[in-house]
Amino acid sequence: MKAIQYRKFGGPEVLEYVGLPDPEPRAGEVLIETTAIGVNFPDVRERMGVYNRAETQVGGVTLPQVGGLQVVGRVLNAGTEAHDHLVGRKVMALMSKGAYAQRAVARADMLVELEDDTDDVVMASVPCQGVTAFLALQVCTVLRPGESVLVHGAAGGVGNLAVQIAKVLGAATVIGTASSDTRRAFVLSRGADHAIAYDSPHWPESVLSITNGKGVDVILETVGGDVFDENFACLGMLGRCVVIGSTRGPGKPLAPRQLMAKAQTLTGVYLPSFFQRPDLIQRGLRFLKDGIGQGLIRPRVAATLPLSRAADAHAMLERREAQGVIVLDPRY
Repeated sequence: MKAIQYRKFGGPEVLEYVGLPDPEPRAGEVLIETTAIGVNFPDVRERMGVYNRAETQVGGVTLPQVGGLQVVGRVLNAGTEAHDHLVGRKVMALMSKGAYAQRAVARADMLVELEDDTDDVVMASVPCQGVTAFLALQVCTVLRPGESVLVHGAAGGVGNLAVQIAKVLGAATVIGTASSDTRRAFVLSRGADHAIAYDSPHWPESVLSITNGKGVDVILETVGGDVFDENFACLGMLGRCVVIGSTRGPGKPLAPRQLMAKAQTLTGVYLPSFFQRPDLIQRGLRFLKDGIGQGLIRPRVAATLPLSRAADAHAMLERREAQGVIVLDPRY
C-alpha cells in the first residue's frame, strides 16, 4: 500500500510518500481501505516533534511514523470474529495514528457505520474536530437548551463545528470570536448569533452587553494568554469555562478562589485522553453523523488533495490558508 511516513521530525518536507506492507488488525481492530483522510493541526504538531517535548506533557511519537487521526473507508477484515459484521461496511473512524495510508487499522469501538450514499470527503473532515467540540459541550460540561455560549476561535476547525453543535443542542445565544471581518462573517454563516473580535480591548463588555449584563453560561476557550484571564469578566453565575487550547500560550496561573464568587467551573478537554472512554467517542461520532445527515451540521472542506501531496496540505495549514479541513484522496 501507499502511505505518508516520516522518519525524522521537521517541516512538511520530512513527509515521504512510500510503499509499506498492509497493517494487520489485532483483536478489537479492523482494517479499513480508506477513501478519504482528514488532516488536522495536531498532525502538524506531531510531525514537528512538539509532542515529544517534556513540557507538553503529551505522549510522544515513535519514529518512523504514519500520522493521521481520521478516515472514511470500507472495512476489509476484522481482527476477531466478533467484528466480522463490519466487513464490507462503510465506516468513519477516529484513531491515534496511521490514517495517512491506503489501508489503516482502527479500533472497532471508535468508529461508526455510514450509509453507502454518504459523502466520504465530508465525513472524513469531522471526526477529530467535531468530537472535540461535542465532548466540550456535552461531556466536560452539559450545555442545556436556552443557555448562552461564547466560542473563541469560532472560525477554526473546532470552533465552527462547536457553534453549529451548540445551536443543535438548543443554545439560545451563540457568540463567536474571530480575528478578522472575513472570519467573523464566516462565523455568522455557521449559525452564530453574534461575532466579535477577541483582540479588541473591550470585547468582554460586548459579551456582557449581548447578554444583558448576565454574562455567558459556557465559554469554549482556545486562545489563552490575556484572553484566558479576560474570560472571567463575562462568565456568568454558575458559568463553565472549558479549555480546548491556547494558541497564545497558557498565560498566568489562575487563582482557584477566583471561581468561588460566582460558583464557576473551569475544566478542559484533550481528545486522546478520551480514547480510554470509547463509548464517549462513539457517542460523538454518532451525533456528528446524524447532524450532518439531517443538514443541521455543515462541515467546511477547504480542499481535497492527493495523499501524495500531504506535505502541501501541512504547508497550507501552517500558513493558515485553509478555511476548513483539508481532505486527502488515497487513490493518488
